[in-house]
Amino acid sequence: MTSPTAVPSMSDTRSPPANRAKIWREPALANAELLRAAYRTHQFPPHAHDEYAIGFIERGAQAYTRGRKERLIMPMGKICVINPGQLHEGRGATEIGWDYRMIYIPPEGLAMVLAGTEPISGRELPFFTQSVIDDTGTLQALHAAHLCSESSDASQLEKTSRLVHALRQLATRHGQGVPLARLPRAEPGAVRRAREFIDASVAANPSLDDIATAAGMSPFHLLREFKKAVGVPPHAYLVQRRVDEARCLLLKGRALKRVAIEVGYSDQAHFSREFRRFYGVPPSTAVR
Repeated sequence: MTSPTAVPSMSDTRSPPANRAKIWREPALANAELLRAAYRTHQFPPHAHDEYAIGFIERGAQAYTRGRKERLIMPMGKICVINPGQLHEGRGATEIGWDYRMIYIPPEGLAMVLAGTEPISGRELPFFTQSVIDDTGTLQALHAAHLCSESSDASQLEKTSRLVHALRQLATRHGQGVPLARLPRAEPGAVRRAREFIDASVAANPSLDDIATAAGMSPFHLLREFKKAVGVPPHAYLVQRRVDEARCLLLKGRALKRVAIEVGYSDQAHFSREFRRFYGVPPSTAVR
């Protein structure tokens, strides 16, 4: 294996360039997605991931809200973990914004990574009670793994080995076992039905009446209950799912114009605007 690269020094305060982001996939690691980004002006809207979001700041600092009220600062030198289904939003905490690297791995992927390790059993996954984790050794392992994944010189074996090692170390040191059924989120049956209907109807742009019928409750009752359980209203959830689906298709090599149509956008420009809301840059520059 190549030697790990040290985490950047806290004294490095040079201003980053304009917003930029790069997204790629590690097929040998349960199709985990990795992100490297530099944001100076970007602000994430409220959203949640089906995956674990694990990363660290390379420069600057990020301010974010977990849930509806918990306000946190993610500085350099710490690890950030967001559990599946946890609502959050983010923005720069300094004038220079922030540079960071993230790993998004689905629960079933992390289960495979942790198979055979202790104390987490095959029927449980880690739940991270702390979003900001102080662990220099694990941070260095994550940083080395992320750099290795991006490198064209590293073998697939080295990339997978480093990522598995870093994720196992993080989970066994800082994760608390919870039943698999609790991830990504627990919610009322009607809300679950509404989410499943939206997930299956992304390209159709379903109406509120359509979603409410699938959920088995009135539209206005659904609006209230959906936002209470998910954290965002149905239309905002639909936008996120459309962007998620489009990103997955782009990572498979589909043409940008074709993807925009497949996920229900009226044109490529509309898709690019919504993608930029979540990633700070248009899809043509982010997905490689």
